[in-house]
Amino acid sequence: MFKKLNNSLFFSFTLIFILFLICSTSSKASCVFNCSKDDESSSEFSSNEKGKRYFEDQPDLNDDYQIHFIYMLDKDGKDNEWDINEKMQKELEELNEEMFRLTGNKQKYKFDYRTDGKLDITFIRLDRKGSSQGWNNSYADYFIQKLGFNNPKKLYYVWADVVHSNGGQMGVHSGYTFLKSRHNDGKKRRIQITMHELLHGQGFAWKCTDGNQNGHVFGPSILSIQNNANLLGNMIYNHNNTGCPDLKDSVYLTPTSDEPYDPLPMVCHLAERSGRAHGGSYGFGKLWPSKYNHKKFENIDKGSYWCTYKLSEFANENYFRGWSK
Repeated sequence: MFKKLNNSLFFSFTLIFILFLICSTSSKASCVFNCSKDDESSSEFSSNEKGKRYFEDQPDLNDDYQIHFIYMLDKDGKDNEWDINEKMQKELEELNEEMFRLTGNKQKYKFDYRTDGKLDITFIRLDRKGSSQGWNNSYADYFIQKLGFNNPKKLYYVWADVVHSNGGQMGVHSGYTFLKSRHNDGKKRRIQITMHELLHGQGFAWKCTDGNQNGHVFGPSILSIQNNANLLGNMIYNHNNTGCPDLKDSVYLTPTSDEPYDPLPMVCHLAERSGRAHGGSYGFGKLWPSKYNHKKFENIDKGSYWCTYKLSEFANENYFRGWSK
């Protein structure tokens, strides 16, 4: 009798143990496709901590000039969720605090914010693979403009999660920081590169800027190649170079100057005069501020200026080489 009881108990415990193992592994056993992965590619934030992803420009708080940010992947790029894990917002706001410091605690950039107080960052995935060539006046500019990112009162700045030989690029309507570039090996460099490119977005260096060297300055300045330094430079901000734009007067800085300039119509007008306007004309000729009468603006060399505005209206997507589907 005791032998039968022991056998019965042994069988019962064995059955319970087997059922426990089955239940404890059932969730993993039932997952066949699209299973979660506990690897280094997983976000450090839980789904509850991540922000909402936006695929278009959200309603603006005002009608002022603004810099709108985009997190971009190419066709096959890995999504590192910079737009929703708060890293991008924190670094960009740190950049703007540094801008405030560099202007002597006087001005910072006008960033595009949502009604909930968060930085308005749009997510975009290209339908082509990224190019190792220029992105301005190329397919990336064309693609975002086709999506509606063509407001003349906004600068569109993209953090592109791709590999590129350059740290960044920018014209007066759109610009890029290439997150996987060897030049962007950490937060400090991402901020420096983005600050550098945003100065290009304000038109710098102008031909009339003291020490101009093909769009950069001799330095010392964050816009200098030879004498790079963590400062704007007195040739860029609050200078005495009559007839030449001063960064403090850009419409993209706040508080806004009493005599602000808009870099988009100015540079696009110069591109038109140099024979490089999309469609032949941007219609900005009458918007040139009379105060900018520096002699370097009198004679414009052929092909010496370019403008990304209205690219999507005149370009054919078949024109873009180096962007494989």
